[in-house]
Amino acid sequence: MVSPMSYFRFRPLASSCVFLGMLALTGCANGGRQPAAGRLGLGLADSALAGGAPSLALQVSKAVLARNPNDVPALLRRGDAYYQLGDYPRAAASYRQALTLHVRSVPALMGLGRVALATSPAEASARFSEVLALEPTNQAAMSNRGVALDLSGLHAEAQDDYRRAIALAHADAARGIEVGADSGALAATQVDLAVSMAISGQPAAAVRILQPIASSPDASPRVRQDLAMALALDDRADDAARLLLTQMSQSQARSAMSGYQALREDATPPPPPPGDGS
Repeated sequence: MVSPMSYFRFRPLASSCVFLGMLALTGCANGGRQPAAGRLGLGLADSALAGGAPSLALQVSKAVLARNPNDVPALLRRGDAYYQLGDYPRAAASYRQALTLHVRSVPALMGLGRVALATSPAEASARFSEVLALEPTNQAAMSNRGVALDLSGLHAEAQDDYRRAIALAHADAARGIEVGADSGALAATQVDLAVSMAISGQPAAAVRILQPIASSPDASPRVRQDLAMALALDDRADDAARLLLTQMSQSQARSAMSGYQALREDATPPPPPPGDGS
């Protein structure tokens, strides 16, 4: 069976890039303001994480922790750095240490959820549910829990979470709430909803969601490949292949189409056994 995990996006919106800058200024778990050097260092770690330089962020966070091993913002950044480096056990250990010091730390719970997505979707879902118990309108937690539910085969429940997150984002926009860098998360959640629908027997509906997103000049090749997957699952193999050939070589397109065909076969229910028509 082809795993659908690679088709979904994980959004760390409740992690360092959004909340940790605030934590660094307030010293939320340390009982006071951080020294100026610590704030500046963690600001550098944030920039390194945002710029795709997790090794630098790890170095900076370790330097801050050498001065104060219980610095929760530094622990969270260290966890994020390990996560970006693919060292999930150390990332989880950093998030757990932060959670021990600050038991209601949403960034730590989000971090543990992201780590668990790769190995234990049920645990990831539980972590994101903990976040939603603390922050019922946390759109990142809803979207990521949707991914965890999809990876557990609970597609209807996953789609409920995606739709709730999308509705909240639209409500924020209607109220004029500035979403800033989070605006891309709405499109990512819409894509995840479409992928979930495609692999759960609703490929035509998925195509309707994906086509306007994929037709945007800013659409990534990944989104167009998701549309190709939905087209293939909707028995539109020729359309899917044509779209793929605008994104990749012929051999890569053939390989992708083989994967989509395997997904289609997995999603097709087996015929009833002989003589079971009454």
